Amino acid sequence: MTSCRVASVRTPELESGGGRQQRGPMSRSFDIQVAAEGGDIVARVSGELDLAVRDEVVSTVSGALDGAEPDARLVADLGRVTFCDSSGLGALLDLRRASADAGIRMVLRDVPPQVARLLDLTDVDGWLPRE
Repeated sequence: MTSCRVASVRTPELESGGGRQQRGPMSRSFDIQVAAEGGDIVARVSGELDLAVRDEVVSTVSGALDGAEPDARLVADLGRVTFCDSSGLGALLDLRRASADAGIRMVLRDVPPQVARLLDLTDVDGWLPRE
């Protein structure tokens, strides 16, 4: 299994107008690394998990599932996620679907409190179990 890295995502500057002050660029970074570890496929996610990175997350991790052993697990390590919205949740559910299609289980690891709250509010524990 190879390590993958997704480049940082940067948002454009906000335009001034309507009496609003112009703001400088708002830097948002995101990183995902996928590696095989002890029979598991571990995807370490850092930064903001939202619409801007959803497709990259799903394609990067789904690609790593090809040829996975039947007893492997997909472990989504969210310990460094700083923000997750409904699109990020959608990405996690897409990964769960992809792992089920590959015949492997998926679990979440090191879920930060703000992401745990989103998971609790949406009642997805049956779909996205936590370690």
